[in-house]
Amino acid sequence: MIGVEIAAKYAYPPNRKGYCGKSAFASVLRRYLAGGTDAVGIENGLKKFHTHHAYLSLIARENSMDPFDTQVVRAFWTGNSLLENVSHGALREFIARDLFQKSQKARAGRLSRNLPEGMLPHHSLNALYINFVTDRAARSLRNIDSCCVTWGRVLSIEGDSAVLRRSSIGWEDGFIIVPKTERIALSRAGVRFLGGVSRGDILSVHWGMAIERLRERDVCALERYTKKNIKALGDTGFTPIGFERKVIE
Repeated sequence: MIGVEIAAKYAYPPNRKGYCGKSAFASVLRRYLAGGTDAVGIENGLKKFHTHHAYLSLIARENSMDPFDTQVVRAFWTGNSLLENVSHGALREFIARDLFQKSQKARAGRLSRNLPEGMLPHHSLNALYINFVTDRAARSLRNIDSCCVTWGRVLSIEGDSAVLRRSSIGWEDGFIIVPKTERIALSRAGVRFLGGVSRGDILSVHWGMAIERLRERDVCALERYTKKNIKALGDTGFTPIGFERKVIE
């Protein structure tokens, strides 16, 4: 799977909720999946996702690579060693200068100054520490869990959904990873990424939708880098501003 396709699939669920990117992106993605447009069309659409493209550009710049290189995209969404090449100083500068629009300059400065040592530009940082660039999503535990890319094993399948035993984000004097059994969408608004899902498959989940089957090394990387960012936050006693500490139902 090429990098731009991986990026598009993970970007789709929050785009459908109106949290990032342009509304026309869903149509472009459907055409791509049906073979009606090439990867260039998808890449052009993804460049309009300010936050997503900014993170990919940071990782790419610090590794002298292209933002849509498969390994760059994989680093952001599931994790790999490219993240280790982004220094704490580079990440702080990125948050201060590139991540937010000018109207959020004060927030960008605060988050940059207070960035805990050890945090990496894995997607979990955007949910756990930034707590969404957009103000459209409530800063609740439920949404933080939904925003983090998590992983789960399929227990059963029924039509366009599957029941997974998922590693979800919880809270106990800090973020933790806790098991949860829940139903996950395999299809949303006519878009489905996975066919032939079987019991025992391990799937990645973003905003309640199954994105891809994960290889063992991808599961290990996703768990490793999510836990790295959780630990970095826990070491500082961090609590998000405006965080609603509600139990996930």
